[in-house]
Amino acid sequence: MTPGRADQPTVVLVGAHGYGRGHLDRLARLHAAGRLRLVGVADPQPLDAAQRALCGAAVHHRDAAALIATVAPDLVVIATPVHTHVDLALLALRAGAHVLLEKPPAPTLDGFAQLLAAQRDTGRVCQVGFQAFGSAAFGELARQIRAGVLGQVRHIGVTGLWWRADDYWSRSAWAGRRWLHGRPVNDGALTNPFAHGVALALRLDGSGGDQPIGEVELDTYRTRAVEAHDTASARVRTALGTPVTMAVTLCAEQPVEPVIEVFGSAGTAVLHYTEDRLCTPAGENTYPRTELLENLLDHLADPGVPLLVPLAHTLGFTQVAEAVHRGPAPVPVAQESLADLPALTRRAAATGRLYRELGVGWARAEPFRWTPPPHPPTR
Repeated sequence: MTPGRADQPTVVLVGAHGYGRGHLDRLARLHAAGRLRLVGVADPQPLDAAQRALCGAAVHHRDAAALIATVAPDLVVIATPVHTHVDLALLALRAGAHVLLEKPPAPTLDGFAQLLAAQRDTGRVCQVGFQAFGSAAFGELARQIRAGVLGQVRHIGVTGLWWRADDYWSRSAWAGRRWLHGRPVNDGALTNPFAHGVALALRLDGSGGDQPIGEVELDTYRTRAVEAHDTASARVRTALGTPVTMAVTLCAEQPVEPVIEVFGSAGTAVLHYTEDRLCTPAGENTYPRTELLENLLDHLADPGVPLLVPLAHTLGFTQVAEAVHRGPAPVPVAQESLADLPALTRRAAATGRLYRELGVGWARAEPFRWTPPPHPPTR
């Protein structure tokens, strides 16, 4: 198939169920608007009637490799299980396609390095689906920090208080897994549900996402019969040396939306990143959000438009994920033991202390520290 025009690239979606269904909705809308041509959907599962209607004339194939070889798309959108990200993105890049890859881009630094090398060798573009970077609330907070509105940034805290019942952990074969069939999955609260908060916090102080972070200190826990953590705290220094503490749980029986707090010498700002809402000493505002797919299309049409989340700028996040991957298995705790968990989580994020440093009986993880290499490993 002849590639699409620069203003109307041909697109294949890999993964149409789960989170991929949202991508299918967006692709159908942009196809109807003439911004792209949806030419194929790859998914091993059958499509329901609503999905088939959204696909229109696009080809459905169970096998992504066969479909990409057949239609030779300009762009491949990948929304599949984490442990398949690297292989599928490598396939797309080497086939000459640009890529929108769902987060996290890779479960380990080794996979991340393979993607960077393939992107360099092929000259293709890869945007990673950390959609919170499309929020103008993030951009405004970063601008205020650069302008000194908050004074010197002393500490950044991430608080995550969500609830995920047993069916969340049984929704797929890879959910809650550290490994699957000998391949790293690295699922867990820090690396998947709260990945956006982790990635945003590491860059708010002006640190480049492609710059290595400092030492990672970590403690992880689980209340479910799974391999991965559902509750964790981590302490990291950004590339500029700012301390960042993340305290997150999927065991909050009264869930609230996550926040990032920036504590400065002249004031504190709170970013409600899932709501595009920013609270600063000057007041509270809600901001618009740019879709990452549309940003990628704009960039392909005009390279002068910067990508919001280029692959290389997810290094810092992937280094935190690598620490989780290298760290010990999470400590099992009983759900009923997690008394005052919301207050403890907020306290950890605000004070810069880990759960095990707060004097609670259930938080007994052994200290784990890992220092990332200066650059991602290369093959």
